This record gives sequence, C-alpha cells and structure tokens, in this order.
Amino acid sequence: MLRIGPLTLKTPLLLAPIAGHCDLPFRLLCREQGGVGLASTDLLNSRAILNGSAKTLELAATCPADDPCGMQLYGNGDDPLPQAACWAVDHGARLIDINMGCPVDKVAKKHGGSLLLRDCSATTLLAERIVKAVERHSGGRVPVTAKMRLGWDPEHFVAPRLARDLESIGIQAVTVHGRWTIQFFSGHADWARIGEVVSAVRGIPVIGNGDITEPMHVLSMLRQTGCQGVMIGRAALRTPWIFRHAWELLQMPKPDPSLLQEPSVSDKISMIGRHLELLSAQNYSERHALHMMKLRMAWYGKTIQNGKALRESFRTAVSVREMGSALTAFAQSQAAHAAPNRALPSASTSV
Repeated sequence: MLRIGPLTLKTPLLLAPIAGHCDLPFRLLCREQGGVGLASTDLLNSRAILNGSAKTLELAATCPADDPCGMQLYGNGDDPLPQAACWAVDHGARLIDINMGCPVDKVAKKHGGSLLLRDCSATTLLAERIVKAVERHSGGRVPVTAKMRLGWDPEHFVAPRLARDLESIGIQAVTVHGRWTIQFFSGHADWARIGEVVSAVRGIPVIGNGDITEPMHVLSMLRQTGCQGVMIGRAALRTPWIFRHAWELLQMPKPDPSLLQEPSVSDKISMIGRHLELLSAQNYSERHALHMMKLRMAWYGKTIQNGKALRESFRTAVSVREMGSALTAFAQSQAAHAAPNRALPSASTSV
C-alpha cells in the first residue's frame, strides 16, 4: 500500500495523467485490468474549470468506479488554482495534483507546468496557497501533491530543493519524472537523480516516473531510487494490464517475470471491445469516440500478432458500430485458425 497524507492506496502503482489520453473510459479500463492504486484525470486548466468549459468538464468527469481519482491542475500564480482545487474537491477528487512538469509549449511557456521550475520560491508560495485552500475546504481529507521534472535543464537541478520546500508547506507527496524539461520525452530518464529527491525529503513519499515500459521496471525503479510508488504513463497506452503484472511481481517472494501470463489474443480483443463499451457509455459524440479509438488502436494493435488488418479497419471506420463489427470479424478469423474445439472469443459490444 501507499499512504499519501489521509489517503491510502491499495497499490503503489499510479496511472499518469497523460495529456490527450486519460479520459474516464481509459481510466476505468486500466482499473478493470487490475493493479491501479490511483488514476488521475488529464491535466485541467484552472480557468477553464471555473468558466465551465464543456471540454474541460468532460476531462474532469469521474464516477464511483473511478475511485480514488486524482485531478491534476495546471496554471501559474496569476491563475485561480486554489479556487479550481476546491472545485475539484467538490466534484469527486480524492487527491489534488499540481502540474509542475508538463514540457509542452502551450502549458510550459504560458500557464505553468515546467515553467514553475524556473522560479521555485514563487512556486512554493503558490503551492502553499493551494494547500491551505484545500485543507480548509476539505477539512483535511484531500491531500495536495505535485508532479515535477528534475529541472528545466541540467544546469538547474532544482527537484531536491523544491521537493523539500514543498514538503515544508504541506505538500504530501511528489512525483518526479526523471527528465529535464528541454528533453521533452527524448533520451532516458535519470533514475539516480530521482533517488536524490528521495534523499532530500524528510518523510513524504516520492513517486518515480519515466521509462517504465515493462512490469519489472517497477521493481527496478523502487530498488534503485528508494521511492515509495511508481507512476506509469505511455506504457499503459499499449498494455493497460501492466499495472496488474507489476502488482503481481511486487507480491512474489522472488519476483520472476517469466511467471506473468500475457493476455491471449482473445483477452485483448475483449479488452478492446470493453473500451468501445466504456466510450459509448459516456455518451461522447460519434466523432470523439471514433477519434479516441483510432488513437487507442494504434497502440493496442502493436500487441496483437497479425493485427495490421484490424488496425486498418479501425483507421478507416466511419462509425463506432463499424469498429465493433471489425472486432467481431477479427475474433472469428482468429478462432478459425485456432484448434477446432477452442471456444470463440467474445468480442461483441453494445454499440
């Protein structure tokens, strides 16, 4: 388990708030696969939340099956982050996370994200305002955390000092992505530097993030850095079951990746069908659902042998129902090549 202030997670594995991907259907899918301790929303613009932006409210949507849910906010000292954090508490957030790590220009050069790493004193004061507002509003039941990078560039390794200062004003956990802002997602994450952040704080948990592409990487991250939790991002887009596998390894007396059971093609087909169902259940527009599933299939298809035709069927589909039909046809073709007595995998959807 991982304890973040008053919040206890069942596993130390967290789904990263991946911009453009972490909508409610995907979070639910990952949770259903198993092993997820906390899933967070896509990053939310503080002003857009308070202005009632339809797109932002859609990103912030949660439900009882999505518990515990974290909501990640971004902005700077001129933005209404404390008020937005209180809004998030009222709308289902069990944890408020301040984005101090997004390197994307529209965030980092204007509204916050990694920009907050350029002036750590001002960032600490901003975080203190958010912590105090959430403390008053929630009665101390909702922790505030921060997600950061190592610094803007190698000449400005600010993460250890910033994490220690944030701890002193009430931040109850920090997540550290082991890259510099200028790297974006290139190169390699520096886990040794994450370890330095672990050594810098006095008692709050540090969650490691970066280059976790296989279940065994979770154990390696924990061992090498001393961090108490691991956040998984892009690998979950391709293998949503990575949390279950990592959790299974963590519970083994002698962790052995060879004991992990790769989902069968039938399981993967059923999982894709389930994702279609979850998208439809949210009453998204047909256009939005199509767009999201085409993005997903570009990732899922990489794990399915001979799945090129299925990926192409999804790419050219003009309706979600057509996607469901393509999935069923692919399941039938797989069954035809399997053993005669093998049961036909279920790939039907309600769309």
